[in-house]
Amino acid sequence: MGWRAIILTQFETDRLIIKPVSFSDLSDIYEVLSDSNSMTYFVEGTYSLDQVKQFIQEDLEKMHHFSVFLKETGKWIGKLSFHPWFMKDTYEIGWIFSSKYTNYGYCTEASKAILDYGFKVMNLHRIVATCQPENIASKRVCEKLGMRIEGLFKKCIYYKNNLWWDELFYAILKEEYL
Repeated sequence: MGWRAIILTQFETDRLIIKPVSFSDLSDIYEVLSDSNSMTYFVEGTYSLDQVKQFIQEDLEKMHHFSVFLKETGKWIGKLSFHPWFMKDTYEIGWIFSSKYTNYGYCTEASKAILDYGFKVMNLHRIVATCQPENIASKRVCEKLGMRIEGLFKKCIYYKNNLWWDELFYAILKEEYL
């Protein structure tokens, strides 16, 4: 289908180390994924410890999620997802960071590193991202990455209790990024 295996093992930015999630990250990932404030914009809601373990186990085979660490201290601060989308040479990027480490530009820095990898190493054609219109932080990251809004999907995501969410759709092409 034109999808590529990610061969990334680890790489660094000025302030960050990015590498595939592992069981050594369990307690940090659980802290964020079990926090209702952190999971406000995620349909699946908070995760139990068993769900986080299952998530990590499944990802060891797929390698679609990456832990982000502060280079200076080695502290885990967040997670990126980067996985094939349904179209040839297209991947989707997403993120969740500990609330203790927001508003420092870490998410943008880590995401830019993933975009660089996707376009320069994997030779992808396009990278997409989605978020709810109320998620100002994610909208800002998309904009800082140079992504453009391609659409607003009205009430397209069923949340619960007859509540439907809108979703913004962002994208950037290789030639736009480079």
